[in-house]
Amino acid sequence: MQQWIPDNKKGPRGYMVEPDGFKTLDITMPEDGVALITLNRPQKLNAFNTEMIGEIRAAMWRMSFDDSVRVIVITGTGRGFCAGRDVEELRGERGMPLPQYRAYVRANHDMLNDLESIEKPVIAAVNGICAGGGIELAASCDFRFASSTATFLLPEIFIGVIPASGACSRMIQMIGIENVKDLVMTGRTVDAQEIRDMRFVRKVSEPDQLMNDVMDYARLLMKGAPLAVGIGKHVTNACQNMDTETGRVFERLAQSSLVGSSDSTEGVKSFLEKRKPNFTGH
Repeated sequence: MQQWIPDNKKGPRGYMVEPDGFKTLDITMPEDGVALITLNRPQKLNAFNTEMIGEIRAAMWRMSFDDSVRVIVITGTGRGFCAGRDVEELRGERGMPLPQYRAYVRANHDMLNDLESIEKPVIAAVNGICAGGGIELAASCDFRFASSTATFLLPEIFIGVIPASGACSRMIQMIGIENVKDLVMTGRTVDAQEIRDMRFVRKVSEPDQLMNDVMDYARLLMKGAPLAVGIGKHVTNACQNMDTETGRVFERLAQSSLVGSSDSTEGVKSFLEKRKPNFTGH
């Protein structure tokens, strides 16, 4: 396993965090092509504060331009995956001017949008407690794997608010309106198997097997042409909010951007020659 060092020679630099400057994240490359982001605020169950929001955005920006990163995995340190927003940081929220509060929440939403929109697969490896914004962070990933000991809850009603960073808007298409209402309106804790039955989690693994299962799936995601995998993610996300006919037009336009690529040429050639393709991401 090696530390991830972004190649600053590729693409715009953006988000001024030095490679060794991450304070709330631990980023490594456990195997070729997979970037492992470990949320590292265990004393807060990896709840995200303003600093973590900025660092996740910086990491996503740089990984967008780093061809060595093919798949991104997000997990947590200690017994938590992510407990959502750090409520301590928001202690003065009641007195915060509304424009500033909206700016704070917008930064939170932008972080989650970065996970959803990066044209590389993102897997959440939910290793423990996943609460509030932690569920919304997982929902912004493409795939979710969970430890059998992980627990999930949306407890916002107990502090007089609602989850408002994607639990309603994203999850309604994943698990259905009744399941969303159940989690949002009761605030109850559910285990990994129950939320798997709701179809929020792809697979439940024993704790010592979780990362092995995630890495196996990451290797599957790296078998295809990188451009096609990224465009496939982008098109599928966009088609959620399109009518069927518009979606078909969008699919055709996206396909036309791929057929002239070097990887498409290589894919056809390798198929005809009955060999494994050698994709380069171009």
